[in-house]
Amino acid sequence: MSYIANIRDRRQITLPASILQKLSLSIGDKLVFQIKNKMLVAKPIKSQALDTLKAIQKSFSKTGISELELQESGKDLRKQLVKEIYGEEEED
Repeated sequence: MSYIANIRDRRQITLPASILQKLSLSIGDKLVFQIKNKMLVAKPIKSQALDTLKAIQKSFSKTGISELELQESGKDLRKQLVKEIYGEEEED
């Protein structure tokens, strides 16, 4: 399906409500724009973050490390750093 948008005086465009609904976007959300093969591609930043998270999860699934193990390891490292830097335990 195609949509037409006018570029206004301040280089602004208005996206049709149906596009916003299909992409689960609302006022204040951000889009990242790319030019690919002389075409403008707009992608919601939320979507980009989710794609990145999926790639990270896929990488960890290959290692056999669970997200919980990663979180616990991060907590342990943070406690160790706090103790080394400040000479005291971090409060939970």
